[in-house]
Amino acid sequence: MARIPQVRRVLFNDEEIGMGFNSDSGLAVGTALEGFTVSSDPVATGQTVTSTITIVSTHEELQETLGMSFEAQGRYGFFSASAKTTFSESSNYNSTSTFLVARVVVENALRRGRGFKVTAEAKALLDALRFDEFKRAFGDSFVRGLQTGGEFYAVIRITSVSVSHQTSLAATLQAEANGLVASGSFKAAFEEANKSASTRSEYTATMFQKAGSGAQISPTVEIGEVISRFKQFPAIASDSSAAYEAEVVTYDTLPLPVPTPEEQEAFLFALADARERKLGYIQARNDLEFALRHPDFFRDPPAAEVLMAAISAYTRLINAAMQHAIKLSRGQISPPRLFDPGELVPPLTEPAPIHLVRVTVAPTVQPATLRLVSLACRTASDTAPATDEIMIRVDDVPLPGPFPVDMSAGDQLGLDNTFPLGSAAMKIQVWDLDGGLGGDDLIGTVTVTGAERGTGQKHVQLSDGQGVYELVYEVV
Repeated sequence: MARIPQVRRVLFNDEEIGMGFNSDSGLAVGTALEGFTVSSDPVATGQTVTSTITIVSTHEELQETLGMSFEAQGRYGFFSASAKTTFSESSNYNSTSTFLVARVVVENALRRGRGFKVTAEAKALLDALRFDEFKRAFGDSFVRGLQTGGEFYAVIRITSVSVSHQTSLAATLQAEANGLVASGSFKAAFEEANKSASTRSEYTATMFQKAGSGAQISPTVEIGEVISRFKQFPAIASDSSAAYEAEVVTYDTLPLPVPTPEEQEAFLFALADARERKLGYIQARNDLEFALRHPDFFRDPPAAEVLMAAISAYTRLINAAMQHAIKLSRGQISPPRLFDPGELVPPLTEPAPIHLVRVTVAPTVQPATLRLVSLACRTASDTAPATDEIMIRVDDVPLPGPFPVDMSAGDQLGLDNTFPLGSAAMKIQVWDLDGGLGGDDLIGTVTVTGAERGTGQKHVQLSDGQGVYELVYEVV
């Protein structure tokens, strides 16, 4: 009998091993197997850990990162009462915000059943060639093993009036979680962004965790808590593991009939199409609901009644796509066919596309500032015991007191004078005021531009051939 792919489904303990599984409905059914033992490989007792911090750009990418994509679930995508499915749908994904997903999956040793035997009840149905009844009672597959360990997912939504700040905040959070920037960098950047109405931002964080107990499984709301749990989770999954994934296979050792490859392919294609339609409708509805609640993020948004009408139409389409998928999974649509809202009774139509245009805010450029830090005399211009009478001029304007100031070799003067630095260059001059017939001596000149912003303190040596001075300044 041909194998079907292994799938993921939350299970709880060894009693689930051997349980039958109906791949059409995605539901667990009766147990056709007995007499088996359950054990782990005593040699391979270590953990396997995979983790990512991902910025997702589509609803399907979000589902894939959470391990909820159609490819990950195969034909078991529509099983009921899944906490993980509920979590993925509560993320409220929309294309206006930026979404990050922190993911940690810990695999402990796989617990697998061995020595399976068919029960008397199941054997009686097989002997009587009552395959349909066998499938209804015991499914077409069974749980062969359980993967223990745990899963942790945190979905963080970031929205800002400024798209560039929104992108920057997401990148800062991703870098902080990966240890590339200092702890607390996101918090500082977020607080700085909210000082201005033009960069006002918000974020929310939701989590899903399978493994741990007590304080180990407490909700993570603050960004620091999310990053801490992300890094601590492998130890949590080791101390208090959970069974979070099942190895489900067909009844390979029993002569059971299976659908033809063409029938299986048609079923999977129709089910995948229904799921993609549903996700597309959900994202379209979420986008419109976000615009309805936050019109200030968009330029000339549609009227509220237009948005509400489209939201209502997408809700009906979502429900119809879900009903189509459920009927497919229960075998009520045979042969399988693609979802067509025009064939419903009454027929449904998709709303005309509504284009939402984000508000764009030009980044605010702060003017550069010239700051004088210090002036040191290395060699005096005048011969001892005379001292230099020093004056500093910025764009030919003398600095106020204590200037002029007497300086000789070894003297250092602390400065803290600041000047707004526009687009033009600014000239700094150091003079020795000799007075009399000889006139003043220009020790040296420094020309400063805004291009030096953020390059740190500059140490410049000035000399008129006799006196040597060192000027320290910076552009911030």
